[in-house]
Amino acid sequence: MWQALAFDGYAFWLLLGLLLLISEFFVPGVIAVFFGIGALLVGLLTLIGLVDSLAVQLSLFGISSVVFLFLLRQRFRRWMHGAEADKSTHDLDDAGLLGARVTVLSDFVNGAGVVSLNGARWDAESELPFKTGEVAWVVGHTGIVLQVGNKS
Repeated sequence: MWQALAFDGYAFWLLLGLLLLISEFFVPGVIAVFFGIGALLVGLLTLIGLVDSLAVQLSLFGISSVVFLFLLRQRFRRWMHGAEADKSTHDLDDAGLLGARVTVLSDFVNGAGVVSLNGARWDAESELPFKTGEVAWVVGHTGIVLQVGNKS
């Protein structure tokens, strides 16, 4: 009796689908949404009468959820997280530092000194002997150490 009420009705699948879609907001991983879509699909097909047996419902739910997961996950992840999430793999200047103007805060000794960029202090390296107060430009970076030089 309980099986017939729980799994044969379209309401169960539609409710499960909505709950899975909502759960994606609380535990973002772009996975639950595809199981939610699969449950909604089974609920709609059950509602219009194309699917009626429990075995077919469960099989359709599992297969459609996995297919949606593998076919659409990358597209959804890019849409949900935005293009900036992938920027570092495509752009060597992932922090937007190249070409930025800096002010030298301490004389460069043995190729190392300190500069100011947007009000923040940065360790810097340069082959040029910059003096305190001079202006330089970021020509590269290694982690959080800036390479600075003359504007070219």
